[in-house]
Amino acid sequence: MSKGRVESFTDAVIAIIITVLVLGLHEPASSNFGDLFEEWHRLGIYIVSFLMLAIYWINHHYLFGSIRVVDGKVLWANNFFLLSLTFFPFVTSWLGDYFFDLSPQLCFGVVIMAADILFFVVAYVLEKANNLGKVSIFLGKYWKSWVSLGANILAIALGILVSPLFIFGLNALMLILWIMPENRIAKLIQQHQQHR
Repeated sequence: MSKGRVESFTDAVIAIIITVLVLGLHEPASSNFGDLFEEWHRLGIYIVSFLMLAIYWINHHYLFGSIRVVDGKVLWANNFFLLSLTFFPFVTSWLGDYFFDLSPQLCFGVVIMAADILFFVVAYVLEKANNLGKVSIFLGKYWKSWVSLGANILAIALGILVSPLFIFGLNALMLILWIMPENRIAKLIQQHQQHR
C-alpha cells in the first residue's frame, strides 16, 4: 500500500480535528475586552491543544517521510492513533468549562497519554514493517518520547494527589520540549537504511 494514502488520510483527519477544536471556543458575552479576558483559560487550553495536535502532525510527517513500506498493522496502528486525537476537541471543551475540576483534567491527561502511547505503537510497527532491525530506533534512542510518557504519568499522579491543575500545567510545559520539529527520527532511519 502507498504510504502517501496514509499520510493524506492522516492530514485530513488532523485538519478536521483542528477545525472541530476551534468550534469549541465561545465568543465573549459582550464586545468588551473584559469579557474576552474572562475566557483566558479557554483560549489557553485551545492554544495548548492546537500546538499538541500540530506537534503530533509534524512528527508523524517526519516518521512517515523516511519509511518505504506500509502494511496492515501500520494502518490499524495509525487509525488507533488518530482515534486518540479525535478526543482532543471533546476534552478541550470540557476542560474549558471546568478547568479546576479533576475529572476533565484527568480525561485531558489520559487523552494525551493515549496519543503518546499510540504514536509509539505506530513507530514500532513501522520499524517492523520496514525491517529496521532489532535496534529499536524510535523506542531505544528517542528520549523525548520517554520523557513525555514519564511527564504524563507524573502529571496524572500529581493531579490526583495534589491538584488537578498539575495535569494541564505539566502537559503544557512539555510543549517546550517538542516545539522544535523532531527530525531525528528520519535521520536515524536513513542512517540505518544506508548501513544495510
